[in-house]
Amino acid sequence: MYRSESIINNLFLEVDSLSLRITNIKNAYYNTFHDGLRKRLFNEDKNITQRLNEIYSIAKMLKQRTSENINFSSLLVEKCQRTIEQKRTEKNLFFL
Repeated sequence: MYRSESIINNLFLEVDSLSLRITNIKNAYYNTFHDGLRKRLFNEDKNITQRLNEIYSIAKMLKQRTSENINFSSLLVEKCQRTIEQKRTEKNLFFL
């Protein structure tokens, strides 16, 4: 495995864990009435969004460096796009 493939694999696993964390934050937010916890969940959601955008920009850069149409970096870009899109569709989570 090349170094870039290892980096892509690590980023892919991180995107998976962030996606699961988004779901857990959503469930916790709906099930709690504690204002302090809701504030922490809101801040964590914002941090996850920033990290997803960072990974997405890295993935796009890695994809541009390869000449193949189908590769690991393309999969990472697609996973990031889908997770960000999921996040956008649920963006009103904290304003219900």
